[in-house]
Amino acid sequence: MLKSSSLSEDAREIWNAGVRAVEAGQLVSEFIDITEHSVRLGTETIEFSACRRLIVIGFGKASGAMAVGLEQRLGAAALRKLNAVGRINVPDDRVFDSKFFKISGCRPGAVNLPTDRVLEATDEILELVRTAGPEDVVICLISGGGSALLEKPVDSISLAELRATTEFLSASGASIYQLNAVRRELSQVKGGGLARQCDARMVSLIISDVIGDDLSVIASGPTCFSVDDSTGLEVLLEFDPNRETVPEAVWRVVDCGAPRISAVEGHPQLSNFVIGNIETAMLASRKRAIELGYQVELVSPVGDEGEAGTVGRSVAIEIAQASLGSGSKCLISGGETTVLLPENPGRGGRNQQLVLAAINSLLSFQLSESADYCLLSGGTDGEDGSVSVAGGWVDADWINQHDETRKQELAGQSEKALEACGSFDFLNEHSLIFQVAATNTNVCDLRIALSYSGGN
Repeated sequence: MLKSSSLSEDAREIWNAGVRAVEAGQLVSEFIDITEHSVRLGTETIEFSACRRLIVIGFGKASGAMAVGLEQRLGAAALRKLNAVGRINVPDDRVFDSKFFKISGCRPGAVNLPTDRVLEATDEILELVRTAGPEDVVICLISGGGSALLEKPVDSISLAELRATTEFLSASGASIYQLNAVRRELSQVKGGGLARQCDARMVSLIISDVIGDDLSVIASGPTCFSVDDSTGLEVLLEFDPNRETVPEAVWRVVDCGAPRISAVEGHPQLSNFVIGNIETAMLASRKRAIELGYQVELVSPVGDEGEAGTVGRSVAIEIAQASLGSGSKCLISGGETTVLLPENPGRGGRNQQLVLAAINSLLSFQLSESADYCLLSGGTDGEDGSVSVAGGWVDADWINQHDETRKQELAGQSEKALEACGSFDFLNEHSLIFQVAATNTNVCDLRIALSYSGGN
């Protein structure tokens, strides 16, 4: 029979296959067609002879790799013909060398909040965009994490007030949709604000970290005018009904509301193309799992997965149910859970919290000795919450090495860690941290649950 060590290795291989399929440079390269006289991006064609200047801007965890992929695909000769220039904002640990574009770190890794450096870099991007004329073309490279890497608050609030509001909402369990409903009212570049300041043709290539690829949500929709009906006021009233936590300056902005702008009003020459998402990764993982001999179930991602602990316990139940059957099975799922933080949270992230909740459940299950399993959950960007790790993992070998008394002790410890949102310290102590080098992509979280049972 298969051993847990084999399942653990397979889980990593299946997860890695998914991440490789959404590598940013590869996605950009595959999307572009180039001829002697033009460049084609989706339905948009850039004629060398008609383009005065190609301006490339980007922001997000994967935007640096996207820019390098663009540079390599077009080549130096084409970029010179197009008089290419560019400014790309990335985290400090995702900087690449480029001969044509300025790619700079603007915030520390694993700190998903705008900094003073982000504001300065955003001003540089806006200068390029505002000087673009009708004979120029702007290519915008967008990926997850872009909300914190492109920012210019409205004039009436400070960066500190914007950060405080974002941190409060995140800690309170606000969804990405709720966060962005607030952020686009506090920003000059979100909710179509970036595109609104550009008179040239703008073509956006987007790697989505949002289920359903809602363009108004990815990086807070800087090139999208189609937004939902949620308002910042509605969101803040839900999480701060007594107006005690959110800065007063922020309340004054959302009380006024933000006007809705149509695509035509905002920018008549705007094209947005999603070139990769979590579905792309999951299908690649599925292909690899089948090659390794697993019966695969692919769980369609949903926009609001729910709280990480709840999802983790559900996955543990699915693993237990799979152990009642026979054969090798693989459950692939993806999305992004939420974590409701206590007043003084410990260290961790949503993937770690999910795995810890699964561990807490598995410690109490009475599974057959023939049952073997492994669960791995990680952020495709290689980051998870407040620590520089991708997520966590657990397998049957780790659970079964403990006697019943020790299992009870660990169940109590894991329960306390869950309550404190201190998943990292527990997982790290027991060598259950999943860590990878910074990846060149960001398409939500990817989970692999493997099981093997010899049956009855």
